[in-house]
Amino acid sequence: MVLQWRDKKTLTMLSTIHNAELVSVESRKSTTKQKPKVVVDYNRSMGGVDKSDQCLSYYPSTRSRQRKYYKQIFRHLLDQAVWNAFVLYKKNGGDLKHVAFRMKLIEMKMNM
Repeated sequence: MVLQWRDKKTLTMLSTIHNAELVSVESRKSTTKQKPKVVVDYNRSMGGVDKSDQCLSYYPSTRSRQRKYYKQIFRHLLDQAVWNAFVLYKKNGGDLKHVAFRMKLIEMKMNM
């Protein structure tokens, strides 16, 4: 199903599991609005990706003027792997902050 919907701006979505079903959603102003279920599901599941993108932007290893696309891809994948390792570290009771975790990881790699 292809859906085009307008709230504040026009949004186009493609889904293989949703239909055009509308669901009632309570907004911040305590009013009820009708939204497509695909939009509600997307908004509910995108929080982790937004958090990841935000945290990756704090310590980027990519260079803004990098010409070789494959180097940009490699650096982005490396950043994502470090972020995923940090998330697992925190889930298992780790107490370091993100920057301290990155520094510890660098120290460990240098001592190998």
